[in-house]
Amino acid sequence: MSKIRMERTQYSLIADGVGEHEQTLAAGKPFWVFFSSNMGVAIWLMGVLIAGMGLDFGDAMFVILLGCLIGSIVPAATAMLGPLTRLSQMEAGRFSFGREGKKLPAFLNWVNSVGWDVINNVVSAAAGVALMSEFGVTTPFWLALAVLVGIQLVVGVYGHHLIQDVAKYTGILLGLLFVVLGIIAIHKTGGAPIVDKVSSPKAMLSAFLLILAYQTGSWSAYTADYTRYLPQNTSSRTVFIGVFAGLFLSLFIIVFFGYMTASAVVEQTPEGVMKALQGLTGHFAPLVLFLVAFCAIPANAINDNSAAYCLMSTGFKFSRPVSAIIGAVLGYILCLLVSGSFIDYFENLLFLFAHWILSWAAILLVHWYTIGRKEQVTPSGITRGFVIFVAVTVASITLFSSNSLYTGLLSESVGGVDIGPCIGFVTAGLVYYASLRLWPSKYKTVR
Repeated sequence: MSKIRMERTQYSLIADGVGEHEQTLAAGKPFWVFFSSNMGVAIWLMGVLIAGMGLDFGDAMFVILLGCLIGSIVPAATAMLGPLTRLSQMEAGRFSFGREGKKLPAFLNWVNSVGWDVINNVVSAAAGVALMSEFGVTTPFWLALAVLVGIQLVVGVYGHHLIQDVAKYTGILLGLLFVVLGIIAIHKTGGAPIVDKVSSPKAMLSAFLLILAYQTGSWSAYTADYTRYLPQNTSSRTVFIGVFAGLFLSLFIIVFFGYMTASAVVEQTPEGVMKALQGLTGHFAPLVLFLVAFCAIPANAINDNSAAYCLMSTGFKFSRPVSAIIGAVLGYILCLLVSGSFIDYFENLLFLFAHWILSWAAILLVHWYTIGRKEQVTPSGITRGFVIFVAVTVASITLFSSNSLYTGLLSESVGGVDIGPCIGFVTAGLVYYASLRLWPSKYKTVR
């Protein structure tokens, strides 16, 4: 591991981006950031849910493969902006949304980051309590949670450089252990679940959109955070392939194991998956608990660090460590207050976020590949991109959301399948592109 050093803490890290002299990251490192962060029991549950939709092995493998492939494209594309702009992912939105307009998506992604912090830690802290009980040690939930949050916060406060190193070694460890665990579990269950009916087109579409919403909605707003330290002359193809491979491989592996072991899962929740894997692995049960507890560390270190970037992009001029601490402490308090029903509520809320993230990503990418590469300028207020983003996001949720929090006006007419994020991505991109062609931008504000 390279010498541990703290990432710059000043607000200028967000406003001005990393310096060219700081762009020394090895090309292969971003792969591990995204590979290690997808290693978790919540992703395993995704495979269980797909089996519960009634998909046979052939259809399930087709949907999982297609969903992982397509779902990894947009996050890998947004990652390419990192070394070229030297900005965090949310801050790179200022070129298409304006200096004021980029604050709204930055705030939304701050909420998103803290929310995933809560969901990951609730399950992992419970696993930590159970792991200690295996050795006869009674550990209160608040203490197990505090240990997890403390470790994550140290990594998050040190920032990007330590995150890259931690991700590499934890990614190798988690990858090997989950593969071993998956093979043992498949052996005990006897293989793929038996389905006594033909897979319906609706079920296949729902499964595909589930994977797509997670992969694009969770990662598109983060990826440049962990590629911007790559040298500016790093080819975009290299950046794309590294991020794409990390996201695709990790998601496919874990969802595959989830599908193959679904018959053993009685309760379709992260906790239910954990109990099933404990039962399937017998004497290796402590390994399951260790994995569930440990996998939150690299994932939430990323959440804490990116939450800090987002909070600073909203206009709060805290230092990066202070911003990271604010998010981590808020997440810790929420973890102590939540109930099982709250977790369900918050997961549904986060699924709604796929609507805005995909609309945002479409505008960001269209702007970059039509204007941004030629001239990086920041409009002072809000732009047409911001207006289109808000309008498309509101319309997408209003019409198509299929969620316990809100059901869209047209949801039933499309079979209750939430196609809103996909439609929003295409609509926002096309409308923004057309507006640039019809009314060329005249913004000339200094970067």
